[in-house]
Amino acid sequence: MKFSPTDLTVKVGDTVTWLFRDRVPHTVQGIGDKAMGINSPIIQKGEWSYTFTLPGTYRYLCSLHPEMRGTVTVQ
Repeated sequence: MKFSPTDLTVKVGDTVTWLFRDRVPHTVQGIGDKAMGINSPIIQKGEWSYTFTLPGTYRYLCSLHPEMRGTVTVQ
């Protein structure tokens, strides 16, 4: 139970898609003020996407499994 890759670097305007194929549900929840817009529904199978419009470092976790964490760096 982890995000893979854990750390990702993209460009401003890029869309990141999280694909869920696990036996348990997960979310993508931003951590901190900068990542407030990152807030997926609970998903067990399927995908969820977010477009990054500003540069910076965005931390996120699964709100159901807080040990699952990742970072998107937007350049």
